[in-house]
Amino acid sequence: MGNSIVDFIIMTKPRVWVFLLITGIAGEVFALSILRSLNVIGFFYVALYIALGLMGAESVSNYFDLSIDRKMKRTMNRALPSGRMKPGVALYGGSILIIATLILAAFRSLWSLVFMATGIFDYTIIYSLISKKRTSWNIILGAYSGGAPLLAGFYAFTSSYNIVAILMFLTIFIWTPLHIWSLSIKYKDDYAAASVPMLPVRRTTKQSMRVLFPIAVLAVLVTVLTGYEFRDYFSSYVGILVFAVYLLLGISLLVSYLRALADPERRIMKLFVSTNIFIGIFFVFIAIFSLLIPFIGV
Repeated sequence: MGNSIVDFIIMTKPRVWVFLLITGIAGEVFALSILRSLNVIGFFYVALYIALGLMGAESVSNYFDLSIDRKMKRTMNRALPSGRMKPGVALYGGSILIIATLILAAFRSLWSLVFMATGIFDYTIIYSLISKKRTSWNIILGAYSGGAPLLAGFYAFTSSYNIVAILMFLTIFIWTPLHIWSLSIKYKDDYAAASVPMLPVRRTTKQSMRVLFPIAVLAVLVTVLTGYEFRDYFSSYVGILVFAVYLLLGISLLVSYLRALADPERRIMKLFVSTNIFIGIFFVFIAIFSLLIPFIGV
């Protein structure tokens, strides 16, 4: 029983959903900070259903990806493709978590429910079931799901339009193909063996890196714009610091891309790691600066 629970949790890809949960928490912290609200119970309630929804979506996605995972060296030893877990456990267990998420979200906020529901649908149906094995642009179609937890967290506490929240969402949306395609370049043979038409499978490494150029530039621009808009919540000197942090963060991402472009065979995984570090720092500072708003914000 213990091993089954551990296998189920591992099957939900904690490294993926914990990161997405952090973005949702960052959205919560930002919303509560600008509202000057200390809603601790609400905070943990929303974090709980975001986590359950992410776990459920990953579980159902793994069920749909089973035929792929059995063929890829990188994934064939996971619980489902290796046979340690029955496919029905992933499908029904994940579905139960998703239903629980939607019920909990419905009691909190209509907008939070909408973003959780559409995010789960995009990831499990649009990306995993429909587009993953049909088009090289699958990750573009699935990128919305990466930003949905952030919006679910933010709009669990407010229904007002907020440019910073939208820019945070766009950062994740644009960052996603840069992150996934850099990994796909490294494992393009693995994806090809499983008949998954990721961009680097259909195009040469050089062509794929060129496609990543406008994406990297867009990611930098949205990052800098996020810092520019976020600074308005602070006094002049602190606002300048906030802007500087996101300016430097955007520049560092662009430098990482340009280095990988010059030598993709040696540096592509360094770009992949850099995208992880970039998005982690991005949202850690969102949370830190947000926590300062009630004390030194304008």
